Amino acid sequence: MLFTQIAAFDLSDWPEPEREVLARQLAEKPFAPTLSQQVESMGWAPVVDDQLLMETDEAVGLLFRREERSVPPRVVSDHAAKMLAEQEGEREPSRDELRQAREAALLELLPQAFPRQAETRVLIDRRHRQVWFANAAEKRNSQISSLLRETLGQWRIVPAFGSEEHGSRLSRWLLEGPPADFELGDSAKLLEPRDGGSITVTRLGLPDDNVLAHLRDGMTVEQLELVWRDRLRFTIRADGALTKVKALETLDDEFDDDGLDDPATRLEAEQRLTLDVLRQLTGRLREALERPPAS
Repeated sequence: MLFTQIAAFDLSDWPEPEREVLARQLAEKPFAPTLSQQVESMGWAPVVDDQLLMETDEAVGLLFRREERSVPPRVVSDHAAKMLAEQEGEREPSRDELRQAREAALLELLPQAFPRQAETRVLIDRRHRQVWFANAAEKRNSQISSLLRETLGQWRIVPAFGSEEHGSRLSRWLLEGPPADFELGDSAKLLEPRDGGSITVTRLGLPDDNVLAHLRDGMTVEQLELVWRDRLRFTIRADGALTKVKALETLDDEFDDDGLDDPATRLEAEQRLTLDVLRQLTGRLREALERPPAS
């Protein structure tokens, strides 16, 4: 299973270029490391060897890579204050002078900052017109979507499970039992909607009487761990994103890696299995989250 986090979307606009066209478009937006005074850089990296995409079963796998150089704000502020003191003495700087000093301090400090890279896998399903990002962070997924728009031209996605929060639905699953094919895990996060307080429980057999009492007192579920068909364990958030995704033994048994010594062959097999899981799980969760509550 290639994904440890999952954000699922429906393709509202997708130009569906041929493989050769898509490969050429990706090559026009390659990842390159940050320059010495560059805050961030992002682009498409090879998924394996020098291939910028991998096709399996009417789906395309891509690899988004981002590098950033960051300097702690306190360090920037201290360095800017030192620069101003050397230039202006004890005179109180204006707001514009402070802003300019911070910008200058950041540019001076950036070459000393250690660059950090992060990668996110992307799976675009031509057959079902869906896309999955292996990341649950809204900001990062917005960056990936923007780069895809720059790369492809037309590109628009909408959350696969709707844009509304699903806290009340997850609360009902904890109170009354999850839908078919799912079992409760052993962790959850409850939110108090009035004052923002929260309670996190881990390694606790659910449903637990104390946890249910908090729900009946008005708290809602923000995160809930579930087990799907003994194949996958994950935490679903109220916004529909999945985190802490872990393949279970049943799913591991489905992946036969005997004779898969070649990296490209192995990745293709892993992507095929991941795609099958994502298609089934997304469909099942969509059905469960959209189903009206029983009267």
